[in-house]
Amino acid sequence: MTPASHPRLYFTAADLPRLRALRGAGHHARIWQNLETSAAWCLGRQPRQERIASLSPDPVYENLYDRFYAIMADLAITEHLAFAYVLSGKDTYGEAARQWTLASCRAWSPEGEEPPDGGKAYAVSRLLKGIAVGYDLAWECFSAGEREEIRQTLAGIGQNYWENYFATTAIAGPDFHAHHAVVEWSSFGVAALALLGEVPAAEVWLEATTRKFEEHLLPLGLAPDGAQVEGATFWASTMQYRLFFMDALRRVKGRDLFAQYAPYMSADLALAAIALPKEPGHDQDHQSVILEPSYGQLDYYAPVLLALAREYRRPLLQHLALWDRSLGALQHTRYATPHGEALSFSMGGYAYLWYDPELPAGVEEAPRSYWFPSVEEAYLRASWEPGDLLVGVRKGEVVMHAGGQTLLIEPITWRDAPAGLRIESLEDDGARSLIRCAGPEGRSLSISLDRPSRTLRLERRVPGPWQWWSHACPAVEGKILKWDQAQLQLQTGALQTLDPTGFTSQLSVGNGLLKIADPAPRHLPLLTMVPDDQGLIALEIRPSNPKGPR
Repeated sequence: MTPASHPRLYFTAADLPRLRALRGAGHHARIWQNLETSAAWCLGRQPRQERIASLSPDPVYENLYDRFYAIMADLAITEHLAFAYVLSGKDTYGEAARQWTLASCRAWSPEGEEPPDGGKAYAVSRLLKGIAVGYDLAWECFSAGEREEIRQTLAGIGQNYWENYFATTAIAGPDFHAHHAVVEWSSFGVAALALLGEVPAAEVWLEATTRKFEEHLLPLGLAPDGAQVEGATFWASTMQYRLFFMDALRRVKGRDLFAQYAPYMSADLALAAIALPKEPGHDQDHQSVILEPSYGQLDYYAPVLLALAREYRRPLLQHLALWDRSLGALQHTRYATPHGEALSFSMGGYAYLWYDPELPAGVEEAPRSYWFPSVEEAYLRASWEPGDLLVGVRKGEVVMHAGGQTLLIEPITWRDAPAGLRIESLEDDGARSLIRCAGPEGRSLSISLDRPSRTLRLERRVPGPWQWWSHACPAVEGKILKWDQAQLQLQTGALQTLDPTGFTSQLSVGNGLLKIADPAPRHLPLLTMVPDDQGLIALEIRPSNPKGPR
C-alpha cells in the first residue's frame, strides 16, 4: 500500500470483495440489513449548509450542545453513508457520502480560524475524524479538486488545533488522560492517518498521538479496576475512540497497541452490567445495561464488545454483543436540544468490520460478581442468560433486574444525592454472593444473591420512606408485587403507595441546566415503601420461572 492509497483506515480495496460477500452470511447479514435500513433514512436527510457559530455568554450551554449535537449528527450520517457505500458498492450511497463529506467541510471550515478551547475541541475533533473517515472510505467518489478541498479543510482545522490545543502543555501532559482526552486525541490521530503522505504535518500529528496513547491514554485512561471514573457511559465511549485509532494505526502503520496494552482494555464493566437483549428503537434508562442512561444501552456497548472479542478471543464478549438486535443501525438517542439538534451515533460500519464470525459466541469462565471501588459500584449476576437476575449498586443506590425487566430502580433522577452509603465488601463463593454497604448513623444495605434458588434478597436500614420506580406496573397481592415474569415479596416494612404513572424522567444536560424535550416519554410506576420501627425494609425478588429466563 502506498502512503496515498485509499481506503486504508479500516480496510483496503483488496478487502472489499470479501467484506461485500459477507452481507449475505450469518450475523453479518443482520448487521448489514440494519445498516442499510439506516442508510436509507440518511438518504432522506439534507446536508447542513451553514455551521452553528460559537456564542458567548452561553449560561445554560445551549450553544455548546447545539454545536456538539449538530456535528455528531452530521458526521454520523456522513460515516454511515460512507460505510454503506463501500460495503455495497451502490452509487446512491457513494454520491450521498460525497455530498455530506463536502458539506461538512464547507459548513464547518471556519473552525480552522477560531481559537480552540476544551468546549469546542470535544466536538471539533469529532468533526475531523468524521470528515477523515468519509474522505478515506468514499475516496473514489470525489474529484481531484474535491479531494484537495477536503485535505485543505482537514489540514487547516488540524493545524489550528495542533498549534493552539494539542501541542500545549496541558493537553499534551499526563493530567489530560480521561474520556475527553481519548475522544479528542483519537479523532485527531485518525485524521492524521487519513492524511499521511498527503499533508506533511500529518506525520507530526500522528507521532504525537501515538506517544500520547502509549504514555497516558492507555495506561491512565481507565481506573486500575477497569472502570471509567466519569461514568460507565464514558467507559463505552472511551473504548470506542481507543479502537477507532488503534485499529487504523495498526493497519496503516503496522503499530499494534492491542497486545502490549491488553491489561488496560478491560471489559469487566460491560460484563457486570449487561442485562437484556437490545431491541430496535428508543430505550429507557437501565433497560439493557443497568446503571446506565437511555443513550448508553447495549447498542452503545455492543460494537466495542465485538472488537474486544476479536482482539482477545473472548467468546463471552461475542455472546453479549450479539444480544443487540439493532447491530448495524444508526443510533438515534432521545436527546435533542430546544433548537432540534439531535444526538446520533454511527457505529454500524464498525460493528460490521469488528464482528469475527470465526470466533464462536459462548459462555466462558468469568466472574459473576464485580466491585469497582473507583466509582463506588458493585454488581451481582445469576448467569450469562439474557434477562436473568442482576443487581447493581452505585453509592448505595440500587437497580434490580429479573425476569426480563428492570423492576427496581432507586435513583429517582440521575442527580439525586445518594443515601450516604458506601460499599464495604463483596463476597462470592460461586453459589452465593453478597454486597455490604454502610453509612453514618447506623445506615446499612446488604444485597445477597442465591444462585441455586435464584433469589435476590435486600435488607435496607435507612430512616424514612424509600422511593423507587419500575419499567412495568406490578399487581399487588398483600405484600407480594407481581410482574409478568418475576415477583417481589416484602418481608419487613410496608408498601405505602403505588402510583402507576408517577415517574417520568426529565432529560437534561449541562449539569441539569439545559432541558431536553423527550421524543419518547413514558409515565412509569413510582413506588414508596416505609420501614418498620427499627428502620428496616427487607424484600426478596425472584423470577416466576425457577429454571431461568425464557
